[in-house]
Amino acid sequence: MAESNIEQNGDISKNNAGETISLKGGTHEEDTNSLEAGYTNSRMMELTPLCDSVETSDANNSWKMPVDIFSAKKQQNYKNCRKRVRSYYKAQNKLITAYEDISLEVEVDIPTEVHPHVNLKKAAFFSKITLLINFLLLVAKAVASALSGSISIISSLMDSCLDLVSGSIMWWATRAVKNRDPYNYPQGRTKLEPVAIIILSVFMWLCSVQLIREAIEKIIGLSDMSSSLPDIDAPTFAIAGSTVVIKLILFLVCRKINSPIVQALAQDHRNDVMSNFVAIVFGYLGSRNFNEIVHKYEFAYLDPIGAILISLYIMYNWSKTGWKQMKLLTGHTARPSFLSQLTWICFNHHPLIQHIDTVRAFHFGSNFLVEVDIILPGDLPLREAHDIGESLQHRLESVPEVERAFVHLDYEFTHKPHSEHKIV
Repeated sequence: MAESNIEQNGDISKNNAGETISLKGGTHEEDTNSLEAGYTNSRMMELTPLCDSVETSDANNSWKMPVDIFSAKKQQNYKNCRKRVRSYYKAQNKLITAYEDISLEVEVDIPTEVHPHVNLKKAAFFSKITLLINFLLLVAKAVASALSGSISIISSLMDSCLDLVSGSIMWWATRAVKNRDPYNYPQGRTKLEPVAIIILSVFMWLCSVQLIREAIEKIIGLSDMSSSLPDIDAPTFAIAGSTVVIKLILFLVCRKINSPIVQALAQDHRNDVMSNFVAIVFGYLGSRNFNEIVHKYEFAYLDPIGAILISLYIMYNWSKTGWKQMKLLTGHTARPSFLSQLTWICFNHHPLIQHIDTVRAFHFGSNFLVEVDIILPGDLPLREAHDIGESLQHRLESVPEVERAFVHLDYEFTHKPHSEHKIV
């Protein structure tokens, strides 16, 4: 967006005429650095209109900032720009669209489009489906492993065993979150979702390490001719190939559901597609069948090497997943675009809000906990001040990603925000 002279530690202010003074947020230089670093989050950089006064057709809403100021800054012809510039303009247009939706009192898409309870039902459904399919594939792979003796196929069998465990954990977590217990868990049990995923990622990591150890032992056995070559025949190909097709379909379906649990299942299905494909290729290249064609014993090492590659791939992906969920549990801050949209909601909520002192949002499990400090006139009656704060709280909690919102009312903004709370 256009550059404006806004200090980094400023705040949003409105005078008695409803005119904008400043915006609390990053500087234009910081935003440019973010663009150069490849970040696509954009900030609300200019709140002061280019004209001297703000006029709208509705006199009752003349105190509100017209969204046209930002709509005029939408970029349409940026497809020929560099990739980072395209990402920047795409994020900026998405942020402006969110401002327009808020101004029209449309439910904010940040980014959940479905009610959380609907997502829970879908998560429970896909968890059950995944559990059933994984059990059937486990039986089929056990037969294929017994027929072939390939360690790559055995690694795929181990992956299916882990899938069965992961499906059970996800189903339990979804059921526990959906069954609310307001007495023992007043805030709900939504944190069980990231906790379950972290437990699963650690379990996947340890099992992969064990499989790598067995693959190394297999390589040692092949080097001294003490290990036999696997036998990959048509039934083994059919079982492994059907697994790839089934898991690919499940991945394409689950990736569209906006739920941490279903997204974790989608990632698991994607891993299964890759692992089973590698198991088929490397298992066959290292099999007795292929060795009879090429008459080169060196290809036998590809079977345990494939098992190692599968294990490393699983470890890498689940390490990333576990680390991401740990950030959600430890109160990681919200992205700048989300904070900007919350600020826009507060700024246009009520004409008596003179300043916005603080807007803070951080992860409280999968969703966010929001804290807002607003400045009201010092002589405003308690009843009216309470109604403004409570209605703003309800408005913020109507955003799908917000689990709880707290609105603090104050009459001055000269103090430091950190002085209000204990530093931990």
